[in-house]
Amino acid sequence: MTVNLLEELVKWFASPDEEERRVAVSAFSGFPFAQVKDLTFAALGDDSWRVRKEAVDLILSVSPGDELARELIALLVVQGNAGLRNSVVEVLQAVGESVLPHLVEHLAHEDAGVRKFIVDIMGGIGSSASIADLKRALDDSDPNVAAAAAESMGLIGDKEALPSLLDCLQRDDLLIRYAILEALVKIGNPVPLESITSLAGDPLLKKAVFECLGVIGDIGSAQLLIEGLTDRARNVREAALSALSVIRQRTAPERFQETAEARLKEIRGTDAVEYLIAMLESSDLRIKSAAILFLGIVGDPRAFEVLLRSYRDENVRNASLEALKCFGQPAGKLLSARFASADEEERCIIVHISGEMQFAESCSIASAALEDVSASVRALAAEAIGKSGHTELIPSLIKLLSDESLEVRKRTTSALVRLATLASDGVAASARQLADSADPDCRLQAVRLFAALHDISPLISLSKDEDYLVRREAINALGELRFPDAAGRITMALADEEADVRLAAATALSWSGFADDADSLLLALDDSSQRVQAAAIKSIGKRRDKAAFERIAAFSSNPSGMLRIAALQTLVQIDPEKAATALSTAANDPDEEVARVASNLLNMLSERS
Repeated sequence: MTVNLLEELVKWFASPDEEERRVAVSAFSGFPFAQVKDLTFAALGDDSWRVRKEAVDLILSVSPGDELARELIALLVVQGNAGLRNSVVEVLQAVGESVLPHLVEHLAHEDAGVRKFIVDIMGGIGSSASIADLKRALDDSDPNVAAAAAESMGLIGDKEALPSLLDCLQRDDLLIRYAILEALVKIGNPVPLESITSLAGDPLLKKAVFECLGVIGDIGSAQLLIEGLTDRARNVREAALSALSVIRQRTAPERFQETAEARLKEIRGTDAVEYLIAMLESSDLRIKSAAILFLGIVGDPRAFEVLLRSYRDENVRNASLEALKCFGQPAGKLLSARFASADEEERCIIVHISGEMQFAESCSIASAALEDVSASVRALAAEAIGKSGHTELIPSLIKLLSDESLEVRKRTTSALVRLATLASDGVAASARQLADSADPDCRLQAVRLFAALHDISPLISLSKDEDYLVRREAINALGELRFPDAAGRITMALADEEADVRLAAATALSWSGFADDADSLLLALDDSSQRVQAAAIKSIGKRRDKAAFERIAAFSSNPSGMLRIAALQTLVQIDPEKAATALSTAANDPDEEVARVASNLLNMLSERS
């Protein structure tokens, strides 16, 4: 019956229908491999890749041994069937290091094509054990074999190959030299600069040479790479630019400035600037960013428009900003001149840049922007002043505290907060003005300013404001500032009519430096708001109030899962040993979240012990 089935499969395998042949090869797996070996070998050379794939999988499933490996290698000699050779290569590479000894036996084969396949397979296997044999293959009389040996060394990536690769660079063969240069890039270890730069005169090798110079990262090649920025071939220019960018990253700023930046500035006004601008169209973000940066270093006026436009792209915004900084003082003058005629979006960009760069003209730009018709521009102007520290513009900022735009008012307050350490008197005057306003939003901004000034007295007053949002933020600020004298006012806020204010007070009292002589936090445990109760429980935990242990333990059986979790966490903070009992019970809580928290806390205690 088995013989008849195999005969039937053989007929299928001879079918002109691709699917029938594939199914036949797949079915061969049901027979001893020795019985179907020749058929499987024939399938390795089938016209259909799907049939060949079935044959490859079948051979790999039987874990080829030495004899089978030798037979497969012998198939590499077959001429005129690329599919067969590729299938054999796939099998041998998948088998791995165990076939290397058999491959080495054929490195001296009379057919250069076979030798090349052997070398390719070694590279595909990727074992450092092949390096010694590949070194010998570098000296092969056939340049295709030698080049393949270099490529395989690159794929393996072992630095032990470097000396032989560098020696072989002396061979006056373009193919071999190119393969070696690419291998050096893949290996990624620095090599002597002079061994590479001598090849830069060959137009066909320039790209590979520049890529190598990027790997070496030696500032000594900067001059050659800068010259490469003017090469006619775009791919060569991009390779030079990429390598120069790598060198800049690896070189101390002072050293790069001394060695390369002066030379880069010399290309100002030349066609090289147009080449750099053209590289901004690259789809490679690294190339695009590098081109932007070096345009800034070169400082050619033609680049200003491009840099301003590229700032709109968030992917290269940081590179554009750095380029404008490298551009130096001319950038400030150009931005200032541009601001008056720019559209709203561009004015926003210019104001933002002025805050980041802090050049001489940034103050005048920000000053004009504070009176802009666009709220977005005014808001960014306030932010820019805060960043650049222009305290002389505080009076102008104060005017924006009553701006019709909430966003402008918020950013103005944020700017004044940043300026508080530089000009406390001016900021204090602004804060007092806001605190006296009938607008609760203005008083809310006053809280932020007084907090930045660490001025406790007005904060205490504002904590009694008629607007609960102002009271809440004032209590939050007093809690963050941690002045012990504020304890009384914070404690009183636990009785506020608004739960948000009581929540802020309960949270603030977590600092043990605030006195709680009246046990106000314990009283807050009876608050009508579960959020306030939870905050009080957590604050008691942070204060490590051992006297409150039993009171907190009672919450471990509270109907609210939120309060049960807060209680468990606090019990561990107060007394880990006593908390274990409550945690063990809670580990079986019907609420999955409560049970998870309890189990995690038990594990934590177990690890500590």
